[in-house]
Amino acid sequence: MNPNDPSETVYLSPEVKLEPLVCRWYAWPHLLSPVQLALHVTYRLLPLLQSFAGNPMVHVAANRDPKMYGGPFMSLKESDAPAVRALAKDTTATCAALITLAQDLHELVAGLPERASGYSFNDFYGALPASLKGLVEFLYDVNNQPSVRLFEPLVYAEHRSVALQEVMLHRIGEHDRSFFMSTPRLQPPDSLSFKMKFSDKRIDALSLSRMQPASLRELAALLEVKEADLPLFRSFFTPTAPQPKDLACYGGDGVRMRFFGHACVLFQTRDVAVLFDPCFALEPHDDGRFTMADLPDFIDHVVLTHSHQDHFNVEMLVQLRHRIGRVVVPRNNSGSITDPSMKLGLHELGFEQVDVLDVLESVKLPGGEILSVPFTGEHADLDIYSKQAIALSLKGHKFLFLIDSDCRDVVLYRRLMQRIDRIDALFIGMECHGAPLNWLYEPLLAKPLSRRNNEARRLSGANCERAWNILRELGAPQVFVYAMGQDPWMNYIMGLEYTSDSIQLIESEKLLQQCKQAGIAAERLTSGREVVYLPT
Repeated sequence: MNPNDPSETVYLSPEVKLEPLVCRWYAWPHLLSPVQLALHVTYRLLPLLQSFAGNPMVHVAANRDPKMYGGPFMSLKESDAPAVRALAKDTTATCAALITLAQDLHELVAGLPERASGYSFNDFYGALPASLKGLVEFLYDVNNQPSVRLFEPLVYAEHRSVALQEVMLHRIGEHDRSFFMSTPRLQPPDSLSFKMKFSDKRIDALSLSRMQPASLRELAALLEVKEADLPLFRSFFTPTAPQPKDLACYGGDGVRMRFFGHACVLFQTRDVAVLFDPCFALEPHDDGRFTMADLPDFIDHVVLTHSHQDHFNVEMLVQLRHRIGRVVVPRNNSGSITDPSMKLGLHELGFEQVDVLDVLESVKLPGGEILSVPFTGEHADLDIYSKQAIALSLKGHKFLFLIDSDCRDVVLYRRLMQRIDRIDALFIGMECHGAPLNWLYEPLLAKPLSRRNNEARRLSGANCERAWNILRELGAPQVFVYAMGQDPWMNYIMGLEYTSDSIQLIESEKLLQQCKQAGIAAERLTSGREVVYLPT
């Protein structure tokens, strides 16, 4: 390939990953919002960097044990220690204001219960540190428990992270990607990085080249690729067009469902396309999977159910942005440290058309609606509102997505069925023994939990008993167990790999057998799956 040939057209290779980075770490929702970014940099990322720099062999040894994958150990070599030390130094300098914000907020929130006794907060504002003045409000709940509310849009205006954002192109196998939360993306020899905001429209041109032919010369000029880097840049492209498994558009009379892996499900009629929680494979494989090449050119609505990284996936969203109409998200607990706004995070990614739903609010579709319903559990009992289950209606068919709900209160679903009436298929996650609270949220906590409480409060979905109790209320004739994190391209996001004796597989298999005995069609979704629901 010759980048100086104006007639040469190429495609971005499916083996090439486009990773969005913040401070050289894989971007996930908590690294988009300034407060959560500040807390993670200060209390997770910098301590990890310093730990590796001080004793790299501890990390190297831990990574020899597959069971330690997903733990707080960097997947790097001992020879990477100088680069890690340099990254720690650079992060400390460039994130100085964020570190101050995190330290001041942590001290304020941790000390508030002792300082606030139910008396007026009037005198507290004058004592605020400079980093927090004008950005917080003090509140009591009905039990006179004090708390701090952040004015999140103002924090964005003061501490936007765009200067820390970049995208990295590199050719790496889907099994070789390091776990996102434990290992920074140092500059591999086969990679190129581009300092740019995630909202930069040049990402659209680069992403579009995955599906449509593009001029290599124009892309190189657009991204300002240096002359010395042109051979490497050229290697990221191929003259071969992507090969969809089948027609990405759907023109039939019914409703087509396609499962793309994990929690990513596409519904199409001839009039509308609705995509749930986009996180899918890029590379084709003989395991029957659907990939990005099998998505339609335009997706009317993308539904994000909650802000965990496997459902609100920054990497996939920025590459789909140019073909998405609107994004549907749940309302958040405004100003909460543990519940950053998904709408503001999407604005940071360049999305302008975002619909925010409260419980039982809906978005109308041609021939149906997207209805937001309660999603209980899976967030370690934290006061997080930004999570929604979804009842999707299309052309007379109804589908209920309980996502990772723990399904503990059967009466909730009894009440919901008075609104939904009936469903044709239930989609339910059954990661019934999830990670403990501190795995994801520790940097956001004002005080450490006891080991007992931390182990009890997990990011868990339903087990067989709870799922079956709900299923009896719903009366669904078809059940899909999904969002189990076992798709081969998901390991770097999920940090887990089940074995045959894993409780999650045992419980989901029990549900499948129980459904079979009751005459209910049930399956655990893997790789690609397609079902067409005929007109009613």
